[in-house]
Amino acid sequence: MENYKSLFDIWKKASKQYSELIAFSDYTEKTDITYKEAFRQVCFLAEKFKDYGLKRFEHVSLFAVNFPIWLILEQAIITLGAVCVSKTSDMNVSELEYVYNNSDSIALITDNINIINFFIEKDKNFVKTAKFIIYTGNEQTDNPNIINLNDILSELKEDTQIKTDWEENPDDTAYINYTSGTSSSPKGAMLPNKGMSYVVEELQKFNDIQTGKTFVVTFPLSSAGGKSFNLLCFSRGCKIVYTPYKEFYKVLEKYNPDYLHCAPKIIQTIHEKFMKIIGDKGFIWKQLFSFSYKISKNIVMFERKYLYKNKLLFLSEFISSIKKFLDKSFYREIRNKLLKDEAVVFIGSAHLAKPLEDFLQIMNIKHIQHYGLTETTGLDVSNTLESQKRHPYTVGLPFSKTTIEIINPDDYQQMKNGEIGLVTLKGPEILYGYYKNEEATKKALSNEHFLNTGDLGYIDNEGYLVILSRCDDVIVLSNGYNVYTPLLECETKDSEYIYQIAITGHGKPYLTALIVTKDDIYKNWCKTNNVKENDKNQNIKFKNFVINHLNEKIKRKKDFKYYEKIKDIYFLNNEFTVENGMLTATLKVKYKKVVNFYEKEINCLYKGI
Repeated sequence: MENYKSLFDIWKKASKQYSELIAFSDYTEKTDITYKEAFRQVCFLAEKFKDYGLKRFEHVSLFAVNFPIWLILEQAIITLGAVCVSKTSDMNVSELEYVYNNSDSIALITDNINIINFFIEKDKNFVKTAKFIIYTGNEQTDNPNIINLNDILSELKEDTQIKTDWEENPDDTAYINYTSGTSSSPKGAMLPNKGMSYVVEELQKFNDIQTGKTFVVTFPLSSAGGKSFNLLCFSRGCKIVYTPYKEFYKVLEKYNPDYLHCAPKIIQTIHEKFMKIIGDKGFIWKQLFSFSYKISKNIVMFERKYLYKNKLLFLSEFISSIKKFLDKSFYREIRNKLLKDEAVVFIGSAHLAKPLEDFLQIMNIKHIQHYGLTETTGLDVSNTLESQKRHPYTVGLPFSKTTIEIINPDDYQQMKNGEIGLVTLKGPEILYGYYKNEEATKKALSNEHFLNTGDLGYIDNEGYLVILSRCDDVIVLSNGYNVYTPLLECETKDSEYIYQIAITGHGKPYLTALIVTKDDIYKNWCKTNNVKENDKNQNIKFKNFVINHLNEKIKRKKDFKYYEKIKDIYFLNNEFTVENGMLTATLKVKYKKVVNFYEKEINCLYKGI
């Protein structure tokens, strides 16, 4: 495993080790950048930015969707000693304006000409006050104040002399990453250069990433976790392929990748794809699959309870033969429709539902969960392939220089293993603070520089971390009972009838839910049950069916309480998306925004009280 002093050290070493290998590509294969060329572009662009007047410690906003040169642009900014402020460009432009202004950015790089036009129209002096405006798209622009990235890179020739001995500045702030604001206004986390290099170094210990393998990107590079995993694969000589999500399944088929990094929402859609494939094979095959799945689930539970704890080992060979038979008869054929046997799926961003993790293991899909936040420069806890099997539903062990403490959120006293409390973290990856927000910094960081993550969880008796929910996601019913809604919502993730869900009821006597159901699922249900297809909320039979179905799913939860039952639901016509502001860039529901936007619909569910 490598030791890195800084981000620049990662790029310098990778360019030497994997010089002629492809580092970055896009799904169309129109862009292929070798490791050698990527490093040359970093150093060249750093010089160009210096020529444009960019100085150490100044801030540059990069607003774009994932594309091959994103990390190169970031690293060029950081190499110069400046700070990169990044967000995905498909967000609401008013939020991007807030990020640009709040971060005191002095330059803008974006792939969306409409964003540039918005800034210019909003402030007539923008082109004069910005040190540079760079457009990364392929279209030519008429405005002489806008620099086209292709024009800059066209100046880089094979014989161009480039400065490659830049100062590394490991203690500098490399990024200001703005939180997605699931429960509050976005805050700019100042992330250390040495923190990201430490994260990459530690991830190499947990994940056996092989040189020359293909990594297809799903996480936005504006997220610290997505960025750190990209840099991990870069540090090990992978080919990193960028694709818009709408092309994701085509790219899976085309590239048959070795590695995927996904949010739980992507795992849910993969599960839906598999269930569709199974359903299309006919009634008899589906029944046989269902029967074998039940056998496999019992085997998985038996292994976790006995075999992984070195009990009843004499049965291991017999159980192994059953698993191989079922895999050959059912699972491999389905699995290989989307993923090859060697593929590894890395999962982060949020709590993975237990039914989905069970499904991955039964289907023999290699997977690893890890944990981190924007404020921790991406990641700081991880499983390995083997530990994920032996310690299911956990996110793993902390990195070598990272300390986890579970504390009581009321009195801040440290809690024992197995006790649920507030997760706090300390290590070289922890943010320096929130930019221009001393109050938020004081709330987040203790005097000992422990970060209050805002997550509830516990450490099991073997030291593995279990994440339960956000503290802000706790609903307090009018009778005083606390309900951790993400734990209930997670139980629904393997349901074909519940595409998206937000459970509500804070201050109310019972729980209700906002639900998105896909139209084709609804149409099929109506046809199968000989029910007229009208508005879902007016279809009492369908509504009652989904309420019962939903509660059957929730009752699977360990320690289910009677007050966790959903009494009523409202079907929404529109999905939660990044574009409409209901999802973060990493596909987490912005709960407060959803509840505020659908206040009228929620109130309808409590009319009788």
